[in-house]
Formats: sequence, C-alpha cells, structure tokens
Amino acid sequence: MDKTAFDIPKMYADHHVQSIRDALLQLDGVEEVIASSAFKRVVVGYDPAHLNEDAIADALQAAGYAPSEAPELPDVPAGKEDSSAWFRVTQRVTRTNMLDLEMSGDFRKY
Repeated sequence: MDKTAFDIPKMYADHHVQSIRDALLQLDGVEEVIASSAFKRVVVGYDPAHLNEDAIADALQAAGYAPSEAPELPDVPAGKEDSSAWFRVTQRVTRTNMLDLEMSGDFRKY
C-alpha cells in the first residue's frame, strides 16, 4: 500500500471530510482515507496496481475539492510597518477578574 497526501483548502468542516471520504472510498484501489478539516489535508492509502495519484486528484476535483497549494496570504498594505503590534503574531492571554466572578451570581455556575 502506497500513501499520498493532498492539501485541500476547501475542506474546513466535518461535512467536507465526509464528502471527500465518500468520493475517495468509491474508487477501486483506495484502502484508507484519513482526512482532517483542521489541517485541511487528506492522506490516502491506495494500491498502486489499481490506482495512481493522478486518478485520486481527479476524483477530488470531480467532487469539488481540488487539491492545491495552500493559499497565499496577502501582502502587508503599503504604509504599514511589519514591526507594529497589529502585524505581529504573539500569544494573547486574558485574565479573569475575580470581582466579575463574585458579582455574576449563581447563574454562571450552570
């Protein structure tokens, strides 16, 4: 059994995963389909005697989920600095104010 992986940008929910699994498992030679909407990636285990990667890609395209490269992010708008806080990717943490919890009443517990 050979394995191949495809990036599927349009696969962002569980119903997309199910549609892709249904489309690929109908192909003769597909033995395993592992799809993740979180990673937008599908790994297909197949028998190379019956199937090749191009046929799998064609089946994905026919199902409406064309494999492709990850979408490119747009460039930073002109006049903006990359070093500003807006464009930095950092960990953001919030802290609960205990006074808010004390004033919220019993309904917050349910």
